[in-house]
Amino acid sequence: MQKDRFEAQTTIERPVTLEGIGLHTGNASTLTFQSAPANTGIRFFRSDLPGRPMIPARLGYVVATLRGTNIGIGDAKVHTVEHVLASLTGLGIDNADVHVSANEPPAMDGSARPFFAALLKAGMRRYPDQPKRHLCIPEEVTYEDKGSFYRAVPSEHFEVKATLIHDHPLVPKLELSVRIDPESFVSEIAGARTFCFEHEVAYLKSQGLAQGGSLENAVVIGRDKIHTTPDGLRFPDEFVRHKVLDLIGDLTLIGRSLFKIRVETVRPGHAHNIEFAKLLAQAAVRMRGKTRAAETSA
Repeated sequence: MQKDRFEAQTTIERPVTLEGIGLHTGNASTLTFQSAPANTGIRFFRSDLPGRPMIPARLGYVVATLRGTNIGIGDAKVHTVEHVLASLTGLGIDNADVHVSANEPPAMDGSARPFFAALLKAGMRRYPDQPKRHLCIPEEVTYEDKGSFYRAVPSEHFEVKATLIHDHPLVPKLELSVRIDPESFVSEIAGARTFCFEHEVAYLKSQGLAQGGSLENAVVIGRDKIHTTPDGLRFPDEFVRHKVLDLIGDLTLIGRSLFKIRVETVRPGHAHNIEFAKLLAQAAVRMRGKTRAAETSA
């Protein structure tokens, strides 16, 4: 994995498919990654619906952020897209078409690792004449709401520092600082699984969520015990690592490579991730406008 792959736009070399059930819907789902032309970004297609409607993976198409990030156009929706998006960004893929046969990708094991492994199997192809479109911000961008805080600054690398705080004896204050590249993503972030608290399960199910959830694709935090697979937690701080995974996926909806910013966050969550992403996108637009104006006047 060479650094120069972050300089030219990329797509995948060949199709690759995964199957499973959706975490929240419980619906059987098949997902296929396919190559896409340069400058198209990431697009989801509902292959089960007439006309195979396409939904761009962009902020303007976010329709819900309750326990996951959902995108849609009209009646065509795709739930819980963040793990798929994080795997694409983690590998540095700019353009990809994601075909799903239901309204939610398969949950797999609740992490991004299976998607990342599938993308590695698919291979990567570059567009040598199409430079990456990086997210570039001119200065510090901050967001704060309901106890959550975000800050981003320009950087030569994509770095994330996250702090997770829960009022629960089994989940102490957790902090993680990581520089994101393909190697660190797969070793430090991709394997971290989604989680919830045991007292939330009945409510989530009553709201039509977590219909496909099990200990095979989620970690459940009980009052005095963490319920998971026999192997236990994958990392002592798996929960904050998963929050970083979700953040990467949600920021991918900006539609530009993230490898030029440093982000710090306290108490991140999907709704706040999306609002912060909107501020970053606005700052980047202002910067591009000033750059074009300067070039015109030069």
